Amino acid sequence: MEDSFDALFEKKMSFDSCKLVTFEKGKVVFEADVEESDTNPYGFAHGGYLYTLCDNAAGILGYSLGSYVVTQQADIRYIASAKKGDHLIIEATALHDGRSSKVGEVTVSDASGKLFCKASFTLFPVKKVEE
Repeated sequence: MEDSFDALFEKKMSFDSCKLVTFEKGKVVFEADVEESDTNPYGFAHGGYLYTLCDNAAGILGYSLGSYVVTQQADIRYIASAKKGDHLIIEATALHDGRSSKVGEVTVSDASGKLFCKASFTLFPVKKVEE
């Protein structure tokens, strides 16, 4: 089936080093390594790269709740700089699982717990996931 989780994940997670670690209802965890191409001219992970990691994790979180979703609203706070070679842990957790909206929180940190950014997403369900 073309809309299977594996097919969606392969198509939508466009970062070579991104790996799914945990997938359960209401929680997903990814890991990724910051590559040279993910950095800005100062050598830090580009804010757009970190945002995209968070947005993709939020979308997969919506899928874990049984819906295909689109981002309706997002807010991100950049806390510390990640750099090339850093191993990132991207964790998305559901805060609300309603019929007309879903809300999730996404954090990007490293194994020591250093927090790079934290984001919240309101997701609009466009279609239920068929079993």
